[in-house]
Amino acid sequence: MTRNHVALALLAALLLAPLRLALAIEASPFIGAMLPANSLLLAADGSAYLRMQTHTVYGLGLGTSLTKRIGGEMVLGAGTGKMELQGSGSSFAFSTTMFFADLRARARLLGGDRSSLGLVLGVGYTDFKLGLFDLANETDQGDYIGRLTGVAGVDVRTQLNDRLALKLVMVDRLHKEGVGLDLGSEFSKKNQNDVFATAGLAFTLGD
Repeated sequence: MTRNHVALALLAALLLAPLRLALAIEASPFIGAMLPANSLLLAADGSAYLRMQTHTVYGLGLGTSLTKRIGGEMVLGAGTGKMELQGSGSSFAFSTTMFFADLRARARLLGGDRSSLGLVLGVGYTDFKLGLFDLANETDQGDYIGRLTGVAGVDVRTQLNDRLALKLVMVDRLHKEGVGLDLGSEFSKKNQNDVFATAGLAFTLGD
């Protein structure tokens, strides 16, 4: 984890500390999968590409209700998976680690206090770490650049008892590809649609 990610975590703690005194804070640990919909780079003739494969993701959401129908949440997470490089009849896979941080708003569309469907919108940050780009960075040939990310999707929440709820979330995180390599005009860079499907349990802190 880089200094930027530590700084994000510290900022989250500082922002949430005063809110904790006035509002009930709900913690939501989760696990799930990130399914990339697009290649990072694609050759003009389709003979070569660079793309992320499915990643396992996990993390923690900290949220609160602002009104009976609207809430806010900060989501911090990480993931592990592989990046695939295909070209000239050969295929290579590189282990990757991703980091993400979102500020999300939820508006209840259907249901009540026991079970509901919500619309999720937000903004975030996405970064990937992998040896290929670390080497490129060390040799001044490029890097993976963390990207501002838009978030949109839905969630389903079902209250299991007075203290515990099941939370299922599916969001599309949209961002630029982040590949800081100059590979010439024969490769096109693709905007990324990373579909996140996660499940977790939500409980109120301090109750």
